[in-house]
Amino acid sequence: MDDTSAVDGLLPRERLDAVLQHGVSPGHFLGLDTQALESLYALACEDIQAERFEAAGERLAFLVQADPAQRHYQIGLALCLQELGQAEAAGRLYANALLSDSTDALCAYRIGECLDAMQAPDEAREAYDAAIRLSWLHPDLQAVREQAQKRLDELSASTLPTGSFAS
Repeated sequence: MDDTSAVDGLLPRERLDAVLQHGVSPGHFLGLDTQALESLYALACEDIQAERFEAAGERLAFLVQADPAQRHYQIGLALCLQELGQAEAAGRLYANALLSDSTDALCAYRIGECLDAMQAPDEAREAYDAAIRLSWLHPDLQAVREQAQKRLDELSASTLPTGSFAS
């Protein structure tokens, strides 16, 4: 629904119903249509490419609030937070995005990275293993599968007892 005139005169309860029952995003109440939001997303992507993660994160945080149903906004914000060293917050956003597409191997991989950064190796292993399994659903995700396997191997090697030999 890109026409904000239909929601302008609504009472608060009716606005809540519009959001929860009819897919109207909070951004529509600010007069922002899909095109405006996507234009802002494009700017955030430019910031990410230029490694301006704080600026991108600010834009993406606004976008997540304006249209929380758009998982690519969540994933973008998660990436920025991850790059800024906020692994727990990033992991939560990746997990939320994974809920809306449970076949997203890259999200599972990123969750593993966040758990690894939070020094939760057992949970990271599970996430990397899930990324490997999910990557088989999409032939174009071989690089994700290989990187997840590499990280899984690194975790396994780092947990070998002292004096053990890897076979």
